[in-house]
Amino acid sequence: MSYTSPRFLTVIFVLSALIGGPLSAQRDIVKRELPELASPSALERAQAAVRLAAIKEDISGDLRVAYKFADAEERMGLLQVAQLRHEAALVSQAAEALSSEDERLVAEARDYLLSLSFDEMTPEVADFNADQSAAWQEFQDFRIRRDIAAVLLAAHLKPGKFFSQFDGLRSYDTARLDRELLAVMRSDPVFTEPLNLASSEAAARAYPAELTFQAPYRRLLSAQGAFGPALLYQFKMETSEEAEQAISQVGESNYLAAQEVLVGLRAAAVRALADSPANDELSSQLNETYDDLLTAVPPPPLARVIDLDQVRVELELTLARFGDSSLLEARIENLRSQIDRVQQAKANVNMQVASRPDLIAQNEIAHLMLRAGDLKGAEKEWSDAVDSTREMLREVEGRNRSSLSSYLAAVFYNLACAQSLQGKVSKALVSLKEAVRYGYKDFGWMLEDGDLYQVRETGSFEDWFIDTAPPAIADRLGNRP
Repeated sequence: MSYTSPRFLTVIFVLSALIGGPLSAQRDIVKRELPELASPSALERAQAAVRLAAIKEDISGDLRVAYKFADAEERMGLLQVAQLRHEAALVSQAAEALSSEDERLVAEARDYLLSLSFDEMTPEVADFNADQSAAWQEFQDFRIRRDIAAVLLAAHLKPGKFFSQFDGLRSYDTARLDRELLAVMRSDPVFTEPLNLASSEAAARAYPAELTFQAPYRRLLSAQGAFGPALLYQFKMETSEEAEQAISQVGESNYLAAQEVLVGLRAAAVRALADSPANDELSSQLNETYDDLLTAVPPPPLARVIDLDQVRVELELTLARFGDSSLLEARIENLRSQIDRVQQAKANVNMQVASRPDLIAQNEIAHLMLRAGDLKGAEKEWSDAVDSTREMLREVEGRNRSSLSSYLAAVFYNLACAQSLQGKVSKALVSLKEAVRYGYKDFGWMLEDGDLYQVRETGSFEDWFIDTAPPAIADRLGNRP
């Protein structure tokens, strides 16, 4: 690499003086630092990029003119400056650089383009040659998949589900989004690199302290970068030599963590598809996947981490949202039969909740009704669960009482969600207060749960939350967008 910065700058500033515009107006500000971008010292180049990024004036024009006459080393520095400034000034230049023979420049261009918002990725491509157009299209495909993977991973880290959870994805073309979500649902290996990158980015972010102690976060830390063999296995539900080689590279424990996370992502993809307009083709593909999952039985030790039933549940819910509730109704009927069997056996109320299939089934039925859009039905199920559990509390003692109290806290919280979604904000707030009284403690999630949006917007909720939540979490209420 040649570092001929004086010649480079001479050409730049002579030309800029001739053509005028932003560069000549800001020439004195920029020219102090530009020579250092071509320094043989990596430290000096990095320091120059930081100083240029700190310039308060608009230097977008300067960067574009400088890039036009720069060599590869200098172009990498200019891309770093634009990235540090969070500007889309060089989006066309970076898109063109994706087809460069210099792998370092390609990597810098990708990093810069990945740092931009999707709406900012609007390069001028009319004059691109075939290689440049192909490279840009390939990157666009990757970028969309990485962004979708990031949203699905964010859902994985949440302690619950809620309506509107995937609204951010709706900025993409609906047909394209559906195709990509279907690919995740099927565990298509085309998502290997996007998931590996998105998982590494997600693991590197700062999260509230309470989240870092939860199992989904710990699984993500282990799974990051290990999705290749997991996708390969779940795509065909069989091992292969390629998958075995990939497992040896990422490690067995990381591979198992990726398998478990991947199942959740597949379920989340189906949940996101529920927001799409219903159509026969989409319903047909969902039904086809459902049939395939019925015969998919992973062997030990995969059976303990690949819980395909959660994907089947989401398929049943999405198909119900599309007008075919037969599979969901069958599941609910089966759950009700569990309740009937327990009641007929006159189960001992001193049993732990975990050993009470009737309590678990009733809560699950209400959840299914809520997610299917039957808000009144869900409210009734949880209201009935409150009444029956309170009755049990009068007759139990010791650990069983504590177990039932925890169950009742969760039921009251879920009831508040159903009430808030119907605009019953006063009732929802009463239910939240009862949830906390019986032991509900996840105040951080209370501020994020989309199902609680309407009650959260009331002054009564704000006053109660500030008085009740731990101060560090109560302070977040004032920092919400």
